[in-house]
Amino acid sequence: MQARLYFLSLFVSLFLFPACEKEETIYLDGELEKYFDRFVIEAAKYNIDFDYREARVEGYLTALEERGISGKCVRNSVYPDRVFINLDFWRAASDLEKEFVVFHELGHCFLDRGHLDDANAIGVCVSMMHSGEGDCRNAYSTATRAAYLEELFTY
Repeated sequence: MQARLYFLSLFVSLFLFPACEKEETIYLDGELEKYFDRFVIEAAKYNIDFDYREARVEGYLTALEERGISGKCVRNSVYPDRVFINLDFWRAASDLEKEFVVFHELGHCFLDRGHLDDANAIGVCVSMMHSGEGDCRNAYSTATRAAYLEELFTY
């Protein structure tokens, strides 16, 4: 009788209850979290749902070997996509500069955007997705933020 109860309970636990999957841990540096959260809020205004855990996008503050690089996105089909922000840049940057770089890198890692170095008639970059190597001039500020975000999320 005990054997029957054992096998019945084993059957129930193995076949009738769904398997408990361990949720994949996605790393996000605590200092980057508020900028990822801002991205969520801004994306939602354009009906874009960004859940970095579900999208498998991680965020790291680290020393980058490349000179003059504030951030980069490393995409990978096996591992989570990773946003790396240069720690030296981060320490010296204003809040708006930090937002710009995090949003730019999430533009690559989440929105699948490439660089866009187009300039308007006075040489200002038309997109926050500019490479920094083109001829356009970055003009991201509180006054231009809304237009840049609209371009980022609607392009």
